[in-house]
Amino acid sequence: MNLITRKEIKDAKLIVVKVGSKILAPQNDGHLLRFASLAKTISQLIDDGKKVILVSSGAVANGRAVLGFTEKTNNVSLKQACAGVGQIELMNLYRKEFDKYSKPIGQILLSWDDLREKNRYLNLRNTLWAMLENGIVPIINENDSVSVREIKIGDNDTLAGQIALVTNADLFVALSDINGLYTDNPKTNPDAKHIKVFAFQEINAREEGNDVGTGGMATKLRAANMVTQAGITAIIGDGFNNDLISVMNNEELGTLFSPQRERMNSHDRFIAFTDRIDGTVLVDDGAKKAILSGKSLLPAGIQSVIGDFDEGDTISLKNGNTVFAKGITDYSSAEIDKIKGRKSAEIPQILGSNRRDFVVHRNNMVVL
Repeated sequence: MNLITRKEIKDAKLIVVKVGSKILAPQNDGHLLRFASLAKTISQLIDDGKKVILVSSGAVANGRAVLGFTEKTNNVSLKQACAGVGQIELMNLYRKEFDKYSKPIGQILLSWDDLREKNRYLNLRNTLWAMLENGIVPIINENDSVSVREIKIGDNDTLAGQIALVTNADLFVALSDINGLYTDNPKTNPDAKHIKVFAFQEINAREEGNDVGTGGMATKLRAANMVTQAGITAIIGDGFNNDLISVMNNEELGTLFSPQRERMNSHDRFIAFTDRIDGTVLVDDGAKKAILSGKSLLPAGIQSVIGDFDEGDTISLKNGNTVFAKGITDYSSAEIDKIKGRKSAEIPQILGSNRRDFVVHRNNMVVL
């Protein structure tokens, strides 16, 4: 597969931009100028006929400033209070800057439940498109003031990647003080080389413990890997010292991540990256080979079942130590445990009925 170029991304019609908290924190000099730059460049892109969704961090940092707190806190309730105060400050600052270009803004605060529950997922997509079609700039953040561990997304890189999937964006841009991907950690190795264009097919996503995955890079790499698997181009670049359009156009100011495949459809994107995974089925080599060739999962190729799930739930398909596909199961975990390793013709005798000859149909399965 050929690597994509900066010139090719100029055709992107829908862009999801994620802005890191370091760019917007009052504790960092020049944050108001960066707010102004964001509004100016996003407005320029919109005037050029593009649609832009902004995923913005910075609520807690701005809330601390408004409340006069000089030190960070690990107290969850206090951080959530800061987020509630800071979110208002963020939106006031954005509105002031976007008003200069006659661009209305709209706030959306999300948790995992808004993405993983199918009806809410579809409603979010419809809301975003309604806002974009009416010239509104959606500004999205996690609902930190009420999020608890069970529904917390955890980082805005993941949230922004999910928004790119929801809307089938053409381009995902993550802005921070990081100038993209390097051959090593540039903070500790002055000889580290900047990687201008990268394909995950060549070297799969780096783990968090890797030198390249330090300083906030790990979550950005995971988000870039996710969206490129869905066929969306990604850029990670330095938006602290540079404006958005420069990061998009100048190969020295970030790393361009090429899509790993053709565009996934909405159904497949939801299964692969958003839907809640309720369990895992371990399959043998023959079943994996059949699935990779486009066939459904039959009970004969199943070795074991992990988790407790029902018919209609989404599960991972695993071979050895690798999850290679996800899909919607037509049988519960208890039923699969009874028919694993058996021929499809034996299902009625074992279960007393035969809803399907397959456990996961190829039309409800996505190979990763």
